Amino acid sequence: MRNTALRIVLLLGCMAAVDCGPTPPAPPPMLPSNEPLLFKIENLEQVSPTNNLVVPGYAPATGMQGAWGLLHVSVIDHGVVVTANTAIGDGGTRFYADDGPGGMTGQITGILYGLQIASPTTWTGGTIDLFWHDTNATYIAANCVSGAACAPDAAAVGLFTAGTFLVRLKLANGIDPGNSQTFRMSNLSVAALSAPGALGAFAGFADVDTSMSGAWTAALDGNWLMTPLGARDMRLRSTVTNQSNWSGNPSGAVGLRSDDPIVVFTH
Repeated sequence: MRNTALRIVLLLGCMAAVDCGPTPPAPPPMLPSNEPLLFKIENLEQVSPTNNLVVPGYAPATGMQGAWGLLHVSVIDHGVVVTANTAIGDGGTRFYADDGPGGMTGQITGILYGLQIASPTTWTGGTIDLFWHDTNATYIAANCVSGAACAPDAAAVGLFTAGTFLVRLKLANGIDPGNSQTFRMSNLSVAALSAPGALGAFAGFADVDTSMSGAWTAALDGNWLMTPLGARDMRLRSTVTNQSNWSGNPSGAVGLRSDDPIVVFTH
């Protein structure tokens, strides 16, 4: 009884003083278990035929890169199983949506790094880190996500990686049954993607890195998708177009923008 009375006194004192300190951050949305989900992701990316890229301002992304990028999760939809352990479609109902500046849902962003180009149309390696931004955090606007207002520099990297860590994903093989070192494939070469108006497609798989614990680590570690080279947690597909604002620095870098459906069956 005494403890209850003390808590009431402290609460009234805080209310009377108006300033009760900073608002505690809202937790990220907890993903539903044992359910197919479809993520809609917008991605800005640089690719290089000579692996000469450096990710500015992100310590885990060391060394020279064949591709790196920044991504934004705009929507997560409840999915439906189209083919068991193979295909997930959009179920038509929404689990999460970024509702824009002044909204109440918060933001989900991330960074892609560590890919090495192995041929004009294939990459190996690759990591994706996802982050949660509370509603009180700095909002990343649509003109930045499109590449119009944000360049491939440390300032943009800082915006997209400033939130609470959610999960680390490692790109994995399975997209090319004949090559265990292919983690991402494209239907067009890097040279072809450099042409204005070029429209290409990327595809690959990813697994959760359980050595890095975040709010989504356990939920996304479902191993539901089956490939000729083993079970995988997520499938990634991208429709990519040229983004000239991200091209040319360093020499030979090709800027791209993509819309990516990523599917997963949660654990």
